[in-house]
Amino acid sequence: MPIHLQHLESETNEKTRLRGYDYYCEGRVKSVFNINGIEWMAVVQGYDDHVVQLNITNDSVLRHECNCSDAEDPCKHVIAVLYYIRNEAHKLKKTDATGYEEIKENISYLPPHVLRYLILKYATISKEFRKFLLDYTKDGKK
Repeated sequence: MPIHLQHLESETNEKTRLRGYDYYCEGRVKSVFNINGIEWMAVVQGYDDHVVQLNITNDSVLRHECNCSDAEDPCKHVIAVLYYIRNEAHKLKKTDATGYEEIKENISYLPPHVLRYLILKYATISKEFRKFLLDYTKDGKK
């Protein structure tokens, strides 16, 4: 059943929603990307970092996924990201997703040392990317 962003409070479990709202208020939602207008990805800091993936159309969440082991559906990490999207998505820089799927497929075959090389190479030429990496890793080494 879809979750409507404007009805988040009435369409989710209260205990889990409040925990997700706390995560959102504490600034634990990091690295939020709108990939193609429908697909979203984010990292939520908890005991471990959790990756949240969402499909949202017309303010309705059609699919959500988190790599945590929480039994609640949706989990607190998904809810934290939904609060972020509802309240702060307008702040996100618009991205060009041209070639995203092709790149996603291609990098899945690269060994870790090549990925590290590419990340470091790009970090040397992009101040914005360096800042992103520093922000992502500042609360502990990943």
